[in-house]
Amino acid sequence: MDSKQSKAIEKIEKAGFLEKHNQLIAQGYTNPWFNYKLLKDYDGNLDQVKVAYNENKKRKDEQNGKALKILETMGWLNKHQELVQKGFIQVKKNLKALLATEGDLPKSIEKLSIKKTFQTDQPIDQIIEQHGFKVQYDKLKEMGYDNQKRIVRLLLKFNGNLESIVDKLLNEKGCKSEHCKNKGEKCQKNKTSQEFQEFKQKKQEYKKKVVELEQSGIPRNRAVKLLAIWNGDADAVLKCAKQVKPQAETQTLQEQQVLAQE
Repeated sequence: MDSKQSKAIEKIEKAGFLEKHNQLIAQGYTNPWFNYKLLKDYDGNLDQVKVAYNENKKRKDEQNGKALKILETMGWLNKHQELVQKGFIQVKKNLKALLATEGDLPKSIEKLSIKKTFQTDQPIDQIIEQHGFKVQYDKLKEMGYDNQKRIVRLLLKFNGNLESIVDKLLNEKGCKSEHCKNKGEKCQKNKTSQEFQEFKQKKQEYKKKVVELEQSGIPRNRAVKLLAIWNGDADAVLKCAKQVKPQAETQTLQEQQVLAQE
């Protein structure tokens, strides 16, 4: 049992739900944090907890199903399977990583590995030693960068390249300074800058595309997702929607015919 689970058990015990938690475990509900949350929410009512558990599972299954469909549409099912074989079993996270890297498998593995490293209870010192970044880590601390998690993330991201890490940190610092009017005041974006104007224009264009897709009969949430998949290409989204819609209509017609026969 890791430290996170131990903390959950402590909370369960403190709340007086340990016996009920053990009953849930015996019935296959083994997530201690979720058990604690649900037992607390439903005041220890096991029946309600089980219903909530099953509803959550159903919702997750639906979300995973949608993610798999997107992976199939993008032609990334094989890449997803490779990620699963490497221990990255969460469909949604795999999809997110592949979308962020435009389907680049090595980059996706790298991205997921960094996140996975910080999801373990492994101490930061141990992570640094394991990846051989102690010299770089100590150097960054000497330079005044004392956010341990941030430093380790950057070391993993840039494979210990100090020059790239320092550039990244300095650029971030520069951006923050540039967008602040005066020291001590709340940071604000420079709305007169070319960068901001370009961002504003892109945002307006994106909103316009969403509205156009809505007017074409595509629900807003779906329009947003499809635009993300097709990199903002509204024409491609419409083409995709037109191909899917006739199939759905045909299926509905067939269902109606079957029902009529019954």
